Amino acid sequence: MATLSDLRTRARRRADAVGNNFFSDAEISDYVNTGLGELHDVLVDKFEDYYVDSISFPLVSGQSAYSFDNIGLKNFYKLLGVDLVDGTDTVRLGRYAFQERNAYEAGDRLLSLGGYSTHMYTLKGREIEFIPEPNSTNTVKLWYVPTFVKLDGDDDSTDSRLAYNWEEYAVISACIKMLQKEETSTAPLERELARITDRIEEAARNRDAGESIGIIDIYTGTYIPHRSLL
Repeated sequence: MATLSDLRTRARRRADAVGNNFFSDAEISDYVNTGLGELHDVLVDKFEDYYVDSISFPLVSGQSAYSFDNIGLKNFYKLLGVDLVDGTDTVRLGRYAFQERNAYEAGDRLLSLGGYSTHMYTLKGREIEFIPEPNSTNTVKLWYVPTFVKLDGDDDSTDSRLAYNWEEYAVISACIKMLQKEETSTAPLERELARITDRIEEAARNRDAGESIGIIDIYTGTYIPHRSLL
């Protein structure tokens, strides 16, 4: 893991800007963090679960929507899954499309299979909403990808999940921005960044190289009753 100070020094060396006051440390730190944020996106888009976090909160009877702020979810980026926890049992909840928003309004609103309330969810802005309206206080567990956390202090280190040579992405990205400010050609560095991006994307694939996922039954452990009745 490299510190912010390390990455800034590497960027200065790569851009031949050691001791150059034209670029402040704060400015280069911003460039480095921008590159690390882009690298975070590259890894997230490979769908190999490099970044996974979870949070649990209780349902409130009669309340359908739950804002991220109210359930303590401050660093949400992408949702990976939603579980309903009832005692010692856990089931995966399915997502409903906007066209299905009234699926439980006509006929039985609160069906039950195996003792579970047959909820479905959707994301709306910075909140999660469930149908039908909960009538229990069961626990919901959200699995999600957290947002990128920038490095603030010089001694702050990159995420331990990043391979050492992947950090070069942020270094080169910072160099390109530095040269752009100098109105100097960035073509060689842009080619290098493209090469490194390809290498990272290839290396990040198949994180569990010893065991493939294969075909899965998406309905196992999931209750989506109104769809099963179609």
